[in-house]
Amino acid sequence: MNQWDYQQGTPRMRFGPNKMGDGVRQLLIANVAVYMLTQIMGMGIWASWFGLNPHDVIFGLRIWQPFTYMFLHGGFWHIAMNMLMLWMFGSELEGVWGRKEFLRFYVVTGAGAGVFSLVPYFVGVLGGYRGTIPSIIGASGAIYAILLAYAVTYPDRKVLVYMLVPIKVKYLMLIMGFMTFVSVGNGDGISHITHLGGLVVGWFYLKRNGRYRGLNIPWRQWLRRFKKIRIIQDDAPRQTGPSASKPHQKGWHRVRSETELRKEMDALLDKITKVGYENLSNTEKERLLELSSQLSNDGDSRD
Repeated sequence: MNQWDYQQGTPRMRFGPNKMGDGVRQLLIANVAVYMLTQIMGMGIWASWFGLNPHDVIFGLRIWQPFTYMFLHGGFWHIAMNMLMLWMFGSELEGVWGRKEFLRFYVVTGAGAGVFSLVPYFVGVLGGYRGTIPSIIGASGAIYAILLAYAVTYPDRKVLVYMLVPIKVKYLMLIMGFMTFVSVGNGDGISHITHLGGLVVGWFYLKRNGRYRGLNIPWRQWLRRFKKIRIIQDDAPRQTGPSASKPHQKGWHRVRSETELRKEMDALLDKITKVGYENLSNTEKERLLELSSQLSNDGDSRD
């Protein structure tokens, strides 16, 4: 995803941050170093001891795993995408927060996402489940928290998704959050519950530290527009012949607002003032009667 900035009213596209922070650099080095070790020594023993396995954490007391799993990655593209997101979005946050606060946020949200992932398994055990599940690895929980923090810090900044589609960060975050929520438990081999945990823990962290200012989404404006839309079901038979001025809409359809109807009415009245009623077409005369009837009915329904 490229970032799309505006300077002096002119859009300017750039790839990634202007400067990489020391904290981001240290995390990149640590993750790449661990990845190289797992490639040389094999992932098996690393995932067994340092991956996040709910059974081992709860019953084996391997309480370090929620802190270590985020430094393990299962393949090149796994680590490449996570580190790309860390570099692109984490660097600017570190520039605003400082190195210590950024590293604290990364570790707390990553570990918190891991603990969040234990909850479904623990609930299952209480319900009689006695099986095991694969270990969880990857920094995605912390990365999702960073994306949320970036969205609330720069909600109206645009990014290019897949190098093609410009979208504001706040809307991208809404889409990602929704997709994560509906994907939990779909069995695709991705720990969506950990991603969701990163968003939840990140939100609480930002709220507690006073950094959460919302995504600046105009919910109230959308709600007002929605309230102005009326939907009716009209099963009346379709009119035929010369008196049918418009194709009849049957079934569920949108009803135009009173403001829209009055604008159309005013336009017809202005035409009458200019050319006279007798010079209106038959269609316009019929439409004038329809509008008068609809506006009169709307007024009666409010009384």
